[in-house]
Amino acid sequence: MMMMTIKDRKILLGLLFIPMLILLFIIRFEEMGTPDGQQLELQIFQLEDGWGYQIVLGGKVIIYQPTVSAIDTVMAFPNEASARNIGELVLKKLYTNNDFSVSTQEVKHSLSH
Repeated sequence: MMMMTIKDRKILLGLLFIPMLILLFIIRFEEMGTPDGQQLELQIFQLEDGWGYQIVLGGKVIIYQPTVSAIDTVMAFPNEASARNIGELVLKKLYTNNDFSVSTQEVKHSLSH
């Protein structure tokens, strides 16, 4: 297995946060005049090496998360339940207009269940 350098990890983490920034823009844009009734939808999907989730708004994927965020290792969620738990947490944060990033503690809690 190839080891990632600190620089590689920083670049990868930066790339993982880009969808979150795009989401913030989309949500703010959506609040400024899109038709009512659009709902955020959580979708769980299976990968070759695990699970991931995405959040969809109006048929558009606004968060695509094929890996576990907030940890040092780049890996898919080990099971459907952990991907669903974190996806639901992010969805809840979005609906309450909170910062939708997840902490290392929240991820570890999800992976332990």
